[in-house]
Amino acid sequence: MENDPRIASLSITSTLPRQTPQNEFGAVFARTAHEVVRAGAGLAGGMVSSPPVMSAAVASVRSTVSSVTPVAGGGGGLPGIGGATGKGEAWDLLEAQKLMAAEGQKFNLEYLQLQNGMQQESREHNAISNIMKVRHDSAKAAINNIR
Repeated sequence: MENDPRIASLSITSTLPRQTPQNEFGAVFARTAHEVVRAGAGLAGGMVSSPPVMSAAVASVRSTVSSVTPVAGGGGGLPGIGGATGKGEAWDLLEAQKLMAAEGQKFNLEYLQLQNGMQQESREHNAISNIMKVRHDSAKAAINNIR
């Protein structure tokens, strides 16, 4: 039986010690979250026209992330993140969130207006296209009737 598709013999290897470092999910997730917040703050800072609002929002996200998932080895190297925040800072963050919500609503309204404009343009294009198709079909039928 040369064409036998079965495996002739099995080989079993012994268990080897772990070759990759064992990282706990929580610690890896916390480090990643801190890096995302840090990188996001740098990117968003250059794109937003009102840096104080964005800065307050990013600080809020940083404190939320650090309070939920503390990084092993301290505060993760992020300045200004402490366990207790004063009432004045909390009110400032609340005001910043309100301003960001208002900006978001403004952008949503502009986006909705853009969508409506695109839909209107699409309807106009379809109407003209249908009219031109009917004219073409009529002319073609007339030419075929003359033949």
